[in-house]
Amino acid sequence: MYKALSDLLLKTEWWRGLLAKLTIAYAFGSLILSISVAYFTFTIAQDQLIADFEESALIQFGENLIEARTGLAALPENSDEDPETSSAIINSVDEKVKHTATSDSILVLEGIGVRMGNRSRREIPEAQTSLIQESELSGMYYKFESEKRYIVGTRIENVNGFINADYHELHVLTELDETIKKLRRILIGAAILSGLAGATLGYYAAKRALSPISRVSSAAREMAAGNFQTKLDQEADPDLAILSSSFNEMVDKLRERVERDQRFTSDVSHELRSPLMTLSASIELLERDKENLSDNAKEAVELIDNGLKRFVQLVEDLLEISRMDAGAVQLQLTPFGLPEFLLQVISHSVGTDIELRHSNRDRNLVISADKRRMAQVLSNLISNAKKYAGGAKSISFRRIGDSVQITVEDEGPGIAIKDRQRIFERFSRATNDAGNRGTATGVGLGLSLVAEHVRLHGGKVWATDRIDGKQGSRFVVEIPVGEIFDTGEDLA
Repeated sequence: MYKALSDLLLKTEWWRGLLAKLTIAYAFGSLILSISVAYFTFTIAQDQLIADFEESALIQFGENLIEARTGLAALPENSDEDPETSSAIINSVDEKVKHTATSDSILVLEGIGVRMGNRSRREIPEAQTSLIQESELSGMYYKFESEKRYIVGTRIENVNGFINADYHELHVLTELDETIKKLRRILIGAAILSGLAGATLGYYAAKRALSPISRVSSAAREMAAGNFQTKLDQEADPDLAILSSSFNEMVDKLRERVERDQRFTSDVSHELRSPLMTLSASIELLERDKENLSDNAKEAVELIDNGLKRFVQLVEDLLEISRMDAGAVQLQLTPFGLPEFLLQVISHSVGTDIELRHSNRDRNLVISADKRRMAQVLSNLISNAKKYAGGAKSISFRRIGDSVQITVEDEGPGIAIKDRQRIFERFSRATNDAGNRGTATGVGLGLSLVAEHVRLHGGKVWATDRIDGKQGSRFVVEIPVGEIFDTGEDLA
């Protein structure tokens, strides 16, 4: 699942978009701000908790120390000779000092040992014992058996005029430590939630701010698809109003330019037809009287005839493109058997030996399409292969779902990757480099007409390498099958 999501993100590259960048910027800024606030809040709160704890511990220690001094002053001079009295006095002191659930008192009498509480002497750090010898009061944090503790103590000299003692109060910091950890978790969670909230807010704010650009993008896509009636609504925002008015003005000028170019192409093509027909008729007359011409004249007539045929084909192609641009082309959809149709196209291809391939499952495949235009598509692909790749070697087809793919393969030099989209543009041809398509000349309208005819059928066409690893190219035409008719009839 993770790999599928990763592949989807890399494929769509959504993160490269302006909306994604603004959202990420909002989220990142919010997260940084939240982390900074959380860090300083945690530091201040932690210091305050520790300071409050130490203040409370010292107040309690001071009160208990007074009780301890007062009570211990009543100890007999020789406590060993009167242990019962000494124990009673110490127990009385132990009852008077105040303890909490996490604190305890430790009294170390010089020469006698530890009294009071349930703690042992080894729970007192050596550093603490040394410090209270040098100062009146000492407190420190330490660990005992992985347990965090705080100890505060002082030395009581001559508690009864004869005996010295060390009085300590030990605090287990488990509760304080848990409070600090809980505070840390809360602040981290709050920082994360704040970052997510910032990302959400950033997404909606950026989406709202970029909505005019989205409308411009949609309008631009409509223009790219050939819809020059697209206009943007006038914006109330004065800054955006300039953008919408400039865009609409650009659309009007572009539409006028395209319409002017289309009219020019159509007019020129129509004007050329009459003189071309006259020239063609004249060439036919010369062809009939060819036997009476000299060899040089025969060669000249043949050259003129070949050039004239190419010129006539160019004019016809230009007229066809003009009709497509003007939206005057309508498909005449009829059902026909695809195998028989392809065999007819191959049989009308002069000087070619093309193999037709298909699976047994598709031997009776019937499609619904404009038969004349599909014949022109296949003829143009075969002619293109003959010009640039030594001729087409095979034509194959297969049904894929509701579509059919028709493939024309050759054994030419192949097409460079950078040219595989460009060759379907008008007046474009592959460059003469390592991936060229030979040295034949042409105006580059054949494949553009193929693309236009396939587009009218709701399909697509593309060029790629051969899948069998051999040298050459594959031109793949994919169109909808259309409504399926009774395949038992001869529909070719």
